[in-house]
Amino acid sequence: MLGFAGTDYEKVREDFRKVTDPYTGKEIFVVPPIRPDWAVIHAIRADGNGNVVCSALESDRLAVLAAKRAVVTVEEVVPAESLVARPGEIYLSALHIDTVVVAPRGAHPAACVHTYEIDRDHVQQYLAAAKTEEGFREYLARFVLGKTEEEYLELACGKAA
Repeated sequence: MLGFAGTDYEKVREDFRKVTDPYTGKEIFVVPPIRPDWAVIHAIRADGNGNVVCSALESDRLAVLAAKRAVVTVEEVVPAESLVARPGEIYLSALHIDTVVVAPRGAHPAACVHTYEIDRDHVQQYLAAAKTEEGFREYLARFVLGKTEEEYLELACGKAA
């Protein structure tokens, strides 16, 4: 990994190693692979077999492939014959996915490619609340605790699922 030279990573992370890049001869850091027990991502759609089309963000694909098990929430389930990845989307095989859960607007307040944009106002509201423990507790009480998904969406953005 580039960018770790001169940082404290090599002091605090014994599992990070400095090696010579065989292609450039420069010293670089290498890190062991992560293998999380679970990955949870939100995707655009799935078919009834558990195959998924999601954003082409490399982090989503890598999270699913790295994890021992994967849960994918999706905007909708569609017939298998219409599960096609468009530009900006990728296909993930059901072989790598353990469970698919339908959760319309499940990425909120983040965006879901080709479906809805990031809710910048709500993100700013969350960031302001999260600056203090009291503010964060108030945010949770208003939007999360004891609320259904539909109630959250109505409160947060005025749109039910």
